[in-house]
Amino acid sequence: MAEIHLHIGLNKTGTSSLQDFFSMNADALRAEGWCYPRAGRDTTAHHPLSKRLKPGPLANDAATREMVAALRTELAGCERAVLSSEDFHTHVPRGIERIHDALEGHEVRVVLYVREHVAYLASWYQQNVQATHLSCAFDSFCYFTRKPLFKVADAWGEVFGRDRVTVRLYDRAALHGGDIVQDFAQVIGLGGDLARFVRKPYESNPSVTGNLLFIKRVVNNFFPKAEAAGFVDEVTALSKLKKEFRGAMFVDRATVNYVTGMYEGDRAQLAARYGVVIEPREHEYVGSRAPDMDMLADDWALVMGEARRRGFAIARAADLFTLHGSPALLATTP
Repeated sequence: MAEIHLHIGLNKTGTSSLQDFFSMNADALRAEGWCYPRAGRDTTAHHPLSKRLKPGPLANDAATREMVAALRTELAGCERAVLSSEDFHTHVPRGIERIHDALEGHEVRVVLYVREHVAYLASWYQQNVQATHLSCAFDSFCYFTRKPLFKVADAWGEVFGRDRVTVRLYDRAALHGGDIVQDFAQVIGLGGDLARFVRKPYESNPSVTGNLLFIKRVVNNFFPKAEAAGFVDEVTALSKLKKEFRGAMFVDRATVNYVTGMYEGDRAQLAARYGVVIEPREHEYVGSRAPDMDMLADDWALVMGEARRRGFAIARAADLFTLHGSPALLATTP
């Protein structure tokens, strides 16, 4: 029987850094008695396992049964194991039960990281604008994605037992060593100096912000879903043009107050049930404005000029917005 630590997210809480660490060091970890199973995993994370165990047509097909069988075979030779996918936290109770059944006979502990709500939603919004065809305003996104985080933890506790669920705050001031990998290692009992393992020397999933984020948000209105999503790597490359194109997104005080009030009950429940204290944000969220109207025309020219020079597909957006030699978007945006 293996001791399995099931890392379920949230998204935008350093999940890519954790998954990179475990996938890059799988052999070294196995030599120390830790298994990061290959079965059910793509290059870095157990997203395929999570997606196939959700209720639906894939849940009981032959490929899913083979994946679960391969995972159980791999776990049979392990003393301690880690499974990780932020997609796990999106499961409804039936999906969580399927995961429980797939891991039956093993000692499973669930680890969930949560984040202050404004920072979490802003980072999630940035990712979705960059990587999908999302085009709504941030406050609308907050309304439509409302998700009390304590209920995520509770759903897993109902199936695996409340005492088997650990909730941690994703905040540098709260993390061991100010680092998500060190913190998770402390939680699961992976001891010693982590310097013995390799780490990526750069951020795994950088956030795009500022006028580049706004440009992508506008572009998303004019391209099919798949095509808009296909610009993600180009946008990431273009984010290197200016420091204002990377990092946090500015959120004004009114929107901060709106989000903070929306999640007042969630903060109370997380503190009462799991001992996680999230202080309400009292000031605007500092970052690059999206849009920054003073720089929008210049930034549009910079982004589209570089996109054309590099042959990026997103450069076709410039043709859609050009009117008599000037970007029509910029001429009409209030």
